[in-house]
This record gives sequence, structure tokens and C-alpha cells, in this order.
Amino acid sequence: MTRAKKQARAVAAGFIVFHAACLLAFYTGVSTAAIVVAIVMYLIRGLGVTAGFHRYFAHKAFRTSRPFQFVLAFAGSLATQGGLLWWVSHHRDHHRYTESDRDMHSPRAHGLWHAHMGWMMTPECFSTSGANVKDLHKYPELKALQRHYVWIVLGQAAFLFVLGAVLNMLWPQLGTSGLQMLVWGYFISTVVLWHSTFMVNSVCHRWGRSPYDARDDSTNNWLVVIMALGEGWHNNHHKFAGSARHGLKWWQFDLTWIVLRGLEKLGVVSDLKVPRPAQIAATAAAGAPASQ
Repeated sequence: MTRAKKQARAVAAGFIVFHAACLLAFYTGVSTAAIVVAIVMYLIRGLGVTAGFHRYFAHKAFRTSRPFQFVLAFAGSLATQGGLLWWVSHHRDHHRYTESDRDMHSPRAHGLWHAHMGWMMTPECFSTSGANVKDLHKYPELKALQRHYVWIVLGQAAFLFVLGAVLNMLWPQLGTSGLQMLVWGYFISTVVLWHSTFMVNSVCHRWGRSPYDARDDSTNNWLVVIMALGEGWHNNHHKFAGSARHGLKWWQFDLTWIVLRGLEKLGVVSDLKVPRPAQIAATAAAGAPASQ
């Protein structure tokens, strides 16, 4: 069996284990502490993916320092969606080959299930050369995150278990435990974040509205906007892929953009790229619903 096939089977087994582990919530129960940690982990790791993996590393939509670059990469790695170099490589291919057979998560080319998560259980997704991420190879710390990705995943699971156990020992009135914190803070938070991210590939290429002619099936979808921290403005993104802002209109809520603007004011990030109003106006289409 090839290494790619082994990795694909490991991912399939991982999906089963993680989804099944969520059912342990019926055994552990729930507490306010567990819910708070789950939400915090969702936001930190989600922003690691949206602001870090996606808008910064894949599209270079803003600039930041090397230390904060590492923070973004580490936060995204915690999301358990694959290592940084692997993730960015596939996303760049998605934009280069959108809706073609070489776009592994295109509903048009491969069907909705395959686009959502099935592609990650195929050997092909682990056979990529990574030639399109050589610009990131000059940073040994980023390569180290990719190389030690599994230990990052296991480490945060262990940390959350210990956190719950310590909270139970010091403040038993919180009603939490090591297992409960692991289930809610890691497994449930991770699975919800998975599907929120995966819907950008599947739902946002099938249902929604397409105000811009991006020459593909990308759509804007409000449900995905909320769940994926602004990534649901996917048609906007496909039209202006280099933009750090996906919610281009004042009323288009984009939590990731709000966070980036806050970081800009603090001097942590800079050169946030956004299309000029004239560019947006010139490319706007009639705003008809996307084809189904």
C-alpha cells in the first residue's frame, strides 16, 4: 500500500473517530466552562484558518511580521484541517483549476459529497508535489509546523484534557472534567469548524447568489458567512481573490476582516489589500441567483 493510500485511510478513520467522539457529550454532560472553551477554541482556530492559512498564506492579502506569521500558522494548524503547506497548496490549486477535474473540491466536477469532505479521503489529495508553495519553504519554522503537525494535534487534545481536569480539581463547582473538556473543547469544536470550512467548498459552489461574474460556480451564502467567520462571501472572494476583505459592502458582515482591521490599528498587520470601489462597481453583475 502506498503512503498516499495509508494517509487517505487514516483521514477516513479520523473522520469517523472524531464524529463518534462527539456523541460522548451524552455521557460527559455539558458545563458553561466547556461551552466557553469550545467557543474560544473555535474562534482562535477558525481565525487561524481564515486570516492565516487562507487570506495571508494562500493569497498574501496583507503583511505582518515573521513572529506573528508563525502565530497565524500555529493557530491554523490547531484546527486539524491538515498542515499549512498541504492546505495552502490545495487551495491555490482550487483557484487555478476551479470547476475542472483538477479542482479536487468542485461540486460541478466531482459531486457535492466529494467537494465537501470526500476528496480528503482519496490518495490523490496526498500526492500533490507542493511545487506551488515554494515561497513558504524559506521559513524553516513553517516547515517544522508541517512536519510536526500530528504532534500539534495530539498536544492540544492533551492540553484540553488536562485543563478540564485541573479546573475540576481547583473549582469543582464549574462542573467540568478532563473528558468533558476534551469532548466539547476539542472534538465538538473541531467537527463544527470542519463542516463550516468544508461548506465553503461545497455549499458556496452550489447555493447562494453570485453578484460578480467570477467564471465559476462560486456564491455568497449567509449561513456560511456566519459559521465560517466571513468566508461565505465566496463569490466576492473568487472575483477579488487577493482581497483581505471578503464582505465588500458595508452591510456584508465579515468577522475575519473586522479582526484584521483591529490588528492593523494595533500595528500587528499592515497593507490590507482591498479592491477599489471603482473596481467593484465595474465588475458587478446583475446580482441574479447563481445557477443550481
